[in-house]
Amino acid sequence: MSAGDPPTATELAEPSRRPTTGRRRLRQTIGVVIAIVVFVVALPRIADYGEVRDVIAGFRRSWLLPLGVVAVLNLLAPATSQVAALPGLSVKRAAIADWATSALTNVVPGGSAMAIGLTTAMYRSWGHTTDAVARSIILTGVWDIIVKLAMPAVALAWLATSQPVTGGLVQATVVSIVLLIGAVGVLMVVAGSPSVAARLTRPLRRFVKPEQVERWRQATLELLHERWRLLTFWTLLGHLNLAVLLGVCIRGAGVTGAQLSAAAILAAFAFGRLVTAVPITPGGIGIMELGLTAALVASGQDGIEVPVVAAVLLFRFVSFVLPIPLGIGSWLWWNNRSSTP
Repeated sequence: MSAGDPPTATELAEPSRRPTTGRRRLRQTIGVVIAIVVFVVALPRIADYGEVRDVIAGFRRSWLLPLGVVAVLNLLAPATSQVAALPGLSVKRAAIADWATSALTNVVPGGSAMAIGLTTAMYRSWGHTTDAVARSIILTGVWDIIVKLAMPAVALAWLATSQPVTGGLVQATVVSIVLLIGAVGVLMVVAGSPSVAARLTRPLRRFVKPEQVERWRQATLELLHERWRLLTFWTLLGHLNLAVLLGVCIRGAGVTGAQLSAAAILAAFAFGRLVTAVPITPGGIGIMELGLTAALVASGQDGIEVPVVAAVLLFRFVSFVLPIPLGIGSWLWWNNRSSTP
């Protein structure tokens, strides 16, 4: 690499040590234990699975079409933010990569790191440079975190206009606001100060020169200047689409607006996404179901436990389980294809 080239993704970060086999097995064991406790102990105490099955079997037909439409949109929504962050990337290719990497993340413990590698490999096979791919991954990741942290505050403010809010939601919202302010503050400082960026990357001096870091930073800022509106719009729309999917599942399960408001659904969704920000289990399995159920039941009227559990399980099946075979098929298609699509 010449001195004038911006650093590649591998040159911007020192290769991290892979966790030992013992640590990987411990993490996997913890994830399995959490999932078992949630599905075998916690959720059955909230609602009988036999009654939950009856609610799912009796899902309201009038909500089947909206469920199908929103589910399809949910499969395409993440691809749009990737297109916004990577010039020249088509929605088709972005969707294929997103399906494949999502399946990896949802199935493999610690799959998020491997998903970054797979995304890079797929995008590079379609002619995108490593640096452009790295910028897109960083920007979409940062914007995703910002939306996750901002959504609880918006949802809580909306919920507070119609009903008292619980302490748990308030505490989670305060934490998210503090983290959001911190994240945005760091982002603004790094974006506006070459010296701060140089200090933060000081441990990497063995791998990359300071002027190369600055060129890479400038290229990222230029991309943001051109596309931050598109990136913000599509990232926010993707999160809202997933919240609408949860709402459709809840209404189709028979929970009315009088029993559980749309604001309460959005607040519970925002809380559920926040508690799964740290990937303790693949795709937040177990943690997401329990967090969503607890928040929804706490915000609604008495007697909605069974349809809420049914709705949450249906929501997770559509958003978490169904995309897995699609992702596996996408990876096989890409892996076995000698030419670009």
